[in-house]
Amino acid sequence: MEVEWPPAQEPSTQRVWREVLRPIAGEMRSVAADLAERAVARMREELPELFPDAQNVAETLASVEAGLRLFAQVLELGADPRGMELPPPTLALAKSVVRRHIALADVMRLYRLAQERVWLWVFDRIAATTRDAAEQAVAAELGTRWIFAFADAAMLRAEQAYEVEREAWQSSATAARAAAIEEILDGRERDGQRASTRLRYEVNRHHIGVIAWAESVPDSGDALEALTESIAELARTVSAESILSHPLGSLAMAAWVSRRSAFTATDLDALGPRRDRHTVAPGVDIALGEPGRALDGFRRTHFEAAHARRVASMVLSRREALTRYQEIAVAALGTADRDHALAFVTRVLGPLAADDETTYRLAMTLAVYLDENFSRLRAAERLTVHPNTVTYRVHQAEALLGRSISTETLALRVALELLPTLPGLTQSRPTEL
Repeated sequence: MEVEWPPAQEPSTQRVWREVLRPIAGEMRSVAADLAERAVARMREELPELFPDAQNVAETLASVEAGLRLFAQVLELGADPRGMELPPPTLALAKSVVRRHIALADVMRLYRLAQERVWLWVFDRIAATTRDAAEQAVAAELGTRWIFAFADAAMLRAEQAYEVEREAWQSSATAARAAAIEEILDGRERDGQRASTRLRYEVNRHHIGVIAWAESVPDSGDALEALTESIAELARTVSAESILSHPLGSLAMAAWVSRRSAFTATDLDALGPRRDRHTVAPGVDIALGEPGRALDGFRRTHFEAAHARRVASMVLSRREALTRYQEIAVAALGTADRDHALAFVTRVLGPLAADDETTYRLAMTLAVYLDENFSRLRAAERLTVHPNTVTYRVHQAEALLGRSISTETLALRVALELLPTLPGLTQSRPTEL
């Protein structure tokens, strides 16, 4: 295989590329996901304000991993890194950061942090795979030049993509709509008629706030189609007459569905059982606020949907496809201070807060039993089990608590409401690098 990049075409450097750098490139492809996580952890440490939620982390991870795999491919082939083109996840991220009003300087800082992480990893692998000092020096110089050439090309193309997207965004109706939404949510826009004109969406109606998101980037590199489809299906299910959508990045979208008449409990029940995914596309999760009217309702239902999304994200694998604020309002209030919530739940529940399915089933049975005012018959009906099963589980839960459930009932009920969020409350912080 001939080397295309001029600095590696000399016989001595070509041998180092073939015997040292090319095997390292193959190794990089196998550890790209782990290396991307380390790089993004470093980014989150340096620029935490750019990662407000899991979707921003996921889209950055996808972009960094795609970039690492591309770099490994270029190095393995001996290709000229200056001729690379950005992969789809990186182009999607470039669009996302413009829509999130992230400065280009911050984007370039992310690239430099990734470059630093790659250089350290490559240098470490060079040191580990060759003992000859002269060969090591040539490999370090050649690898460094390759990394810098690749990073320069990547940053140039990212800057071009950013500028093209920003120009299109700033001149589009979407940007004007985004600015209007921001002013409404901030409380600066108080005129419903003017807001309706700016949004091209009637504000003086009844609304349901929606946030749809995906946890990972699909193969196509763009999750917005699936998010839009799920929101549209939800709107049809509740007989909404109009939809206002507002992307929050490449993996999340806010929306409002509205109609002239008030939404009823029957309308919301039409969304089906919480485990019924017929209104939600695979890989998509949805959070809903409660219905509200006019500007104040528009604002409030969105914030409720945001809280529902936050709680759903803490529930992790146990969450439903669709989360309503009404169902998690206590958990939303109780988890505003994460450390305080964690201490409260573990203190009140003790062994009943253990992270295994059997104990969790006992706790959830107890929660329903308390919610049904100590009625084992009504609890059994809700849980679709025999009343004796409810009695057995409640007795087991009481044994784990080490006290009667008739004492400190309010604290117990609140702790049980917060219990599903425990996985998120105890989730480890980003790795220190």
